[in-house]
Amino acid sequence: MTDEIPNRQRADPTFEHKRHGDRKPESGRDDREEWVWVLDYLPYGRETDNRPVYQKKPLIHALGDNKLILMELIPVEGKIPPAHTKTHIGDKEKDYVERVKSRISYEELSNAAKLELPLLLEDYVAANESRFIQFFSKAAPLSMRQNSLELLPGVGKKLMQDVLDASKKGPFAGFADLKARVPTLYNPEKLIVQRIVEEIKGGQKYYVFAAPPSRALTQPREDGGRQGNRSYGGNRDDRQGGGERSGGYGGNRDGNRDGRGGGRGGRRDY
Repeated sequence: MTDEIPNRQRADPTFEHKRHGDRKPESGRDDREEWVWVLDYLPYGRETDNRPVYQKKPLIHALGDNKLILMELIPVEGKIPPAHTKTHIGDKEKDYVERVKSRISYEELSNAAKLELPLLLEDYVAANESRFIQFFSKAAPLSMRQNSLELLPGVGKKLMQDVLDASKKGPFAGFADLKARVPTLYNPEKLIVQRIVEEIKGGQKYYVFAAPPSRALTQPREDGGRQGNRSYGGNRDDRQGGGERSGGYGGNRDGNRDGRGGGRGGRRDY
C-alpha cells in the first residue's frame, strides 16, 4: 500500500536535543521504522558495483519515515517504485520492498538519491507543519551560550532573539504565522530541510530532527570498503553474491562478510 505524505504528529514532538552518541530512545517514542520514502531505484545495484551485469541485483535507496535514516532495500522482483513513493517495509505488506538490506550513510546514496533528498524533505516538512513549527515555539537553550534555534543554517543571535521574543506572545500557528510575526525570518521551512540534511550527513554535535548516524557507517575496513552492518528488519547475507538466511522483521542481521578482506563487521544500527 502506497500513500501520499501524511500530515501527522510524531510520537515525540518536543524535540529532545540529543548529543551525538546518545542512542537511548526517549520514553514513549516509537523508534521502529515501518515506512520509508523511496529516493531512487537502482536496477543494477550501486553505481560503484564493478561486478558483471548478470551478477548485479536491483536496489532501492530510501528515507525512513520515523527517524529519517537512510536505508538500502531489496525490491520485490518485478516491482519498480517511483521516487517519493511511501511504502511499507514490514513482513505483512510487500508492495515494493522484499526486505531491508542495510542502513547506509549519505555518501553511499546514489547521485540521483542525493538530488531527490532535499526535494522530498521539502514536501515532508510542509506536510508535517504542525510538528516542525513546534521547534520554533519551544526553542530552548542548549548551553549557556547557544540556543537550539542557532542550529539552523544562517540563524544568528539577532534572528534568534526575534523568534524568542515573538514566541513569548504565544506558540506559532504555522509557518505563515511565524513569518508574519518574525518578518526577518525567510523560508523557515527550507532552514529545517537544510538542517535535516546536515544531520543525515552526520558529524553534528546535536541531532534534533534525524537519528544520529551509526558510528560503524564511518569506520573504514582494511580492504577499503565499509563495514557490514546489522540492520533493522533485514536478513543476513553471509557472503557477497552467496546464499541468504531469511529472518524475521525487526532485529535480524544484514551485513556482508568477506572471508578474505576486512573480516566481518557486524553491528546493530537501531
